[in-house]
Amino acid sequence: MEDKISLFTEAIKVILFQKIQPERAFDIAFKKLNFQGDRRSLYLSFLDIIKGFQYVSYINPELSIREKVIRAIDCDYDPLYSFPNWILERLLPILGKDGLRKIYNKFYWIRVNTLKADVDKVVRSLEAQGFTLVQDDFPFLFKVDKWYKISKTEEYKLGHIIPQDKAAVLAVKVLDPKPYETIIEIGAAPGIKTSLIQQFTDNKSRVISIDISSKRLKIQQELMKKWNVKNVELIQADGTRFPAIKGDKIFIDAPCSNSGTINADPSVYMRLTKSELMRLIQLQSRILRESSKLKKEVVYVTCSLFPEEGEKIVEKYQKYLRKINNKEDMYGYLKSKVWLRVMRTYPHIHGSEGFFIAKLCFEEDSESLLGNSYLLHKP
Repeated sequence: MEDKISLFTEAIKVILFQKIQPERAFDIAFKKLNFQGDRRSLYLSFLDIIKGFQYVSYINPELSIREKVIRAIDCDYDPLYSFPNWILERLLPILGKDGLRKIYNKFYWIRVNTLKADVDKVVRSLEAQGFTLVQDDFPFLFKVDKWYKISKTEEYKLGHIIPQDKAAVLAVKVLDPKPYETIIEIGAAPGIKTSLIQQFTDNKSRVISIDISSKRLKIQQELMKKWNVKNVELIQADGTRFPAIKGDKIFIDAPCSNSGTINADPSVYMRLTKSELMRLIQLQSRILRESSKLKKEVVYVTCSLFPEEGEKIVEKYQKYLRKINNKEDMYGYLKSKVWLRVMRTYPHIHGSEGFFIAKLCFEEDSESLLGNSYLLHKP
């Protein structure tokens, strides 16, 4: 047990001091300590330790990191008391106590990549391997048990299946890509949503994928080949100032706090600061404002539970908003002026990540913002 405590303590320190995601932090600690054991099962235990650690930190902030880890083991934690006060102040009024206590609710989905594989054949093969699959609202999307073993299957290695949260699938569905359309995708890498756009259109649309990170674009290039995704042009550019481009629709997968991934990454609020959230909000506003100058249909998406990264961003453009949802459990936050016209997914209700999705039709505005409906600033 002492060895495990040391491992979990070291991994927590990496998260806190280096501000990186839990799996990478765990691997760093695992290698540093030259730990021996089942890495996968230990990592799954570590995810629960993170949840307990945050609860203990809230209740007993004076304890050392190691002491908090010890108390977190087999801790009967209450998620309501697991967040910094500045986050609790934002989320409690909109999610309520019940929502926060169920915030770790999570289903796992896989998408059958129909650009490479047949749905029925893939399902039969996975079921023969002992997986239980339950079809969701889309014919290619399935809830799956034993998700941590999916990456070991041939289907995963060959690109026949792709892990993808249902919220992300809904976001691309709202975009409603059509064959022969040109889709401008901002914040595209590593390309999971790109591949779904082309799956919906059978590789018959053209996607211009823009991302600021050359490293992420390199990964996307490799994944597009693996997944048999075609007609994708990759451009490294800043989403607030990107090259002159013509397109039919714009899909903004905006850089955000990722606060909606709390049920997949329980450490997200350990790494987030107020100043970082404010920086991201300003960046999102600039990206949406720049995209509006194209005078096209825009789908704006964030993986965030904060209204500042959702409703408050699009409220200033409310005359361009188009209603995209008729399900009461997917409406936006009630205190917003636009709650009926936007869409949200909620971890405690849907078991998905918490996404905000909005559609804005700037093409219907007759007033020109640039004098040219498609010219944008060059970087």
